[in-house]
Amino acid sequence: MIKLLKIRDFILHYRKTFFLGLLLVIVCVYCFMVKSSKQVVLAQNDMIVLAENIRKHYKKRPDYWGLSTQSALDGNIVPKTMVNGDKIVSPIAKEVFIGGDDVGSMIMPGTRSFYIVYKDVSKKDCIDMVTYQMSEQNKLGLLSIDIKNKNNEFTFQWGGKYSLPIDKKTATTACQAKNTILWNFE
Repeated sequence: MIKLLKIRDFILHYRKTFFLGLLLVIVCVYCFMVKSSKQVVLAQNDMIVLAENIRKHYKKRPDYWGLSTQSALDGNIVPKTMVNGDKIVSPIAKEVFIGGDDVGSMIMPGTRSFYIVYKDVSKKDCIDMVTYQMSEQNKLGLLSIDIKNKNNEFTFQWGGKYSLPIDKKTATTACQAKNTILWNFE
């Protein structure tokens, strides 16, 4: 009882400081959330533009043979906002890869799809990114989304065991502290 009285007296004595501090914490959390949301929107938009650029570049070819991270950079397929020296970057990932697998290997003849891979994505950004609502047009070219991390590996497909689109609850289970997200487009 005495401890509660001391705490109450402390709060009453320093209430202005306490409430200003609380307000500062709330504002900081809000700003962080808004910034994080904007980064996910930018990353999602960059990915959609990148996928469209790849499709346009390979439109007159029978497949995506030769596509890799390096060939996309060399062919000026990657939006300038994503290029940082000899790497492809994103606001939410340390590095982005393009190609036949999660490290941007060259696609071999006959392959009719490609991956855009986001590496080292936080849990929150992973959840926001994979649950982001794409337009119907962009959904048409999406074959699957793979989420890989230390504990799990999930493949989400249209009508599969883990079905697209991904809801928040499922994304919260699939995404962990550090994630690799593989977007498979045709």
